[in-house]
Amino acid sequence: MKKFVFSLQKVLELREYEEDKAKLELGKAVAELERIKRLLQEVAQNRVKANLSRKDTTDVIVLMNIENYIIGLDAKKEKLLEELTMAQMFFEEKRDLYTKAMQDREVLSKLKEKQLSEYKKEVLKEEENALDDIVKNSEL
Repeated sequence: MKKFVFSLQKVLELREYEEDKAKLELGKAVAELERIKRLLQEVAQNRVKANLSRKDTTDVIVLMNIENYIIGLDAKKEKLLEELTMAQMFFEEKRDLYTKAMQDREVLSKLKEKQLSEYKKEVLKEEENALDDIVKNSEL
């Protein structure tokens, strides 16, 4: 009996490669989201610290510097929120691409499994027939 050969093996390998590539791109999108979230958290922490330091001084120049720093933090926060929105859209796109690549690969993987199962059944049937022939010939 000949060895099992999946006729679409090259296509399956291509789909696996595309899935791996999409997974890598999705990972990059997640990393970018996390980076922006971390920066937003740092801005929030710095704003809290600046507000607390305002209470410790009555010097007008220091208070003006703190206020300017807070204004800068607020501007940075707005910029980061815009980046976060764009990163979330990018993430959604990459997630959709990964899902599609995974589904495309799964279709071929299931087809291969089905064909392999049928092949194994056929081999088993042929072995049984061969054994039956041997038994019949030995009885004669």
